[in-house]
Amino acid sequence: MTKILTIAALFALPLAAASSKQAVFGSQHDLSVTGSGPVKSGLNDACAFCHISHNGSATITPLWDHALSSQTYTNYTSTTYNSGAQTPGAGSSKLCLSCHDGTVAVGQTLSKGLVSTTGSMSASDVFGNSFTTSHPVGMAPTDDGQLASTLFANPPTTRDASVKLFAGRVECVTCHDAHVPNNDTAVPMFLVRSNSGGALCTACHDPSRAQPNQLNGWTTSAHAVASNTAPTTAGFGAYGTVSANGCSNCHLAHNNPVGPRNLRASEEAACSACHSGTNMSPAIRNVMAEFTKPYAHPTTTVTGAHDPTESLPVNNTRHAECADCHNSHAAQTQTGTPTAPSVQAALLGVSGHDTSGAQTPAAYEYQICLKCHGDSTNKPATSVYGRTAPRYSQGPLPATYAPPPPTPADPLNIRLKFMSPISHNVMGYSVPSTVNRYLRPFMLNLDGTNNTSRPLSSTARIYCTDCHDNNQARSSKGTGPNGAHGSAYQHLLQWFLYQEPSGGASGGSNVASNYALCNKCHVVEGNNSVYSNEMHKNHLDKGSACTSCHDPHGVIGGTATTSRGMINVDTAVARPAGGSFGFFTTTATRGGCYMICHGQDHTPKTY
Repeated sequence: MTKILTIAALFALPLAAASSKQAVFGSQHDLSVTGSGPVKSGLNDACAFCHISHNGSATITPLWDHALSSQTYTNYTSTTYNSGAQTPGAGSSKLCLSCHDGTVAVGQTLSKGLVSTTGSMSASDVFGNSFTTSHPVGMAPTDDGQLASTLFANPPTTRDASVKLFAGRVECVTCHDAHVPNNDTAVPMFLVRSNSGGALCTACHDPSRAQPNQLNGWTTSAHAVASNTAPTTAGFGAYGTVSANGCSNCHLAHNNPVGPRNLRASEEAACSACHSGTNMSPAIRNVMAEFTKPYAHPTTTVTGAHDPTESLPVNNTRHAECADCHNSHAAQTQTGTPTAPSVQAALLGVSGHDTSGAQTPAAYEYQICLKCHGDSTNKPATSVYGRTAPRYSQGPLPATYAPPPPTPADPLNIRLKFMSPISHNVMGYSVPSTVNRYLRPFMLNLDGTNNTSRPLSSTARIYCTDCHDNNQARSSKGTGPNGAHGSAYQHLLQWFLYQEPSGGASGGSNVASNYALCNKCHVVEGNNSVYSNEMHKNHLDKGSACTSCHDPHGVIGGTATTSRGMINVDTAVARPAGGSFGFFTTTATRGGCYMICHGQDHTPKTY
C-alpha cells in the first residue's frame, strides 16, 4: 500500500505543475488567436512561440524555440548599489528578453522561422538595451545590511518561498512566472505572488535589520500603515490604499522615470503626488504649498540633489531636499506631544550631527538642523540667511566693565551658539536661571491660548521648530502641516498674532509685531512683563525688535556677566560709540550701552 501511494504522489507532482501552467492559455503571453494580449497570430497554439516538442535550442533546457537576443545591456547603477556584475541568466532572464528587449521580432522561432503577428507590446514592457531605470537583473546579491540575511546562506534563499533565486542570482523569473498571470489579481503582470503591502519586495529587502539600514522602521511607518486611498495617477500601485500599495507608492520595478533607487520621480516630485493636498481620501495636509510661501527651505529650487550616501556629518553643499529631513521608510504619524529635544515621529530614521559627529539615526531634532546650520563650511553671511555677522560686543572698555566675548571664527555656527551657557536651551548647555520673571507657564498657541502640553520652566528644553515653523502649524492649533517647510515670516519664524499692550506702537490692534514670536514663551504684554520695563517699552515702541539687542540662539563665549539675557547687539542696527560697543552689566540689575543706536550716542547710557 505504501508503494502504491508513493507512485501516486510522484505522478501527482507533474500534473499539479502542468495545471498551474495552463493559466497561460488566454493570457497576454498567449499569442494565439485566443490570447488576450496586444500581440496575436493566426496560430491556435499558445505554447508554440516559446517551446517545441522536439529539436529546440541545444543550449536552453525547456525545449526553447524562440530566437534569443544578442544584445549587450547597460546595467543598473546607483550610489547605493553594492552588489556585483549583472548578467541576465541564459536559461532564465535571457528567455524573457528574447521578446522584451525589443530587438528580436516577436514570433521569430527556431523551428518555424518568423511567425506573422499583429499588434505590438506596450512601451513599458520593452527594455531595449538598458536596465539603468529598472531593477537589476542577473545579479548575485552582496550583503550591505539592507538585504535579507538568508540571501547569503548556503543555499541562498529569500524570505518568501514563492520568490526564488536562480543559480544564486536575482533573475526576471525571481519575480515573474511567465505562465501564471494572476497570482496577483490586482496587478496581473505574471508576478510570482501578490505584492500587496510590498510583500514581493520585502522578500529580499529586509526592514527588520538594524540601523544604519535605511529600511529599518518600515513596518510601523506612516507609509506602511496609512489607510488613505492612494492616488489614481498612472504608475501607482493598484491595491487601493497607501498601506496596500507599499513600496509601489514610490518605486517602480521597470522603466522608471528615475534610475537610481527606481523612484517614480526625482527628489520632491516623488513626494508631491501625495503631499499636495489632493489625490487621496482623506486628503493629507498640503506640504508642497508651504514651499511657495514668501520664506521657505529651498526644496523645490535647484539647491543640489540629496543622495543617501552623501558625506556626513555635515551637509556642506547645503541642499534641503525632502529626504534630508525625512526618511520615508521610517517616518511615522505623530501621536501625542513629543518631549523636546527628542526627534519627532516625522523625523525618525534621519541622519544628524552634533558635537559627537555623525548621528545615525538622529535622536534629537537639533541634530538634523545642525547638518546645515552648524559646522557646514559655506554658510552665507547674508540677511537672507540670518543677521549680519559678526554681532559681537567689542572693546576697548573701561576697566570697571567685564570684557566682551571674543568674535568667533564661525559666528553663524548655531551649534556653537547653543553650546554657550548663555543660550536658548535647545542642546542642554544653558545655565538655568534662578530668576526669570517674564517666562510663561506654558507656550502659547496661535490663538493665544495656553498649550498645556508644553510647560515652561527655567530648565525646560525647546525645539528649533518652536521658533522656526509653519506660521499655521497644527501643533499650535493651526490648520497647516507642522515643520519648517515654509512660513509667511522671515527666517521661517512661526510668529504669533496677539493683542499688543495698550499704548503700544500699533494702538492695541492685533498685529504680527516686532516682538510677537518672543511673546510665545515670554510675557511681553501687561503688568510684570517685558513691556513694563521702561527700557524695553521705549525701544519696542520705537519699532526695535527683541533681536536688535538679544541674540536668539545664544552668545558664543558669553557669560552671565557679559551677555546676561543673551544680550548681543546686532551690528546691522547699532554701531560703536566712544571706542566701545555693546551693553555691559555693572550689577545684577543694572548696565549701560556703548553704541550709537536710533540716532543717539550712548557713551554710556545706563539702565
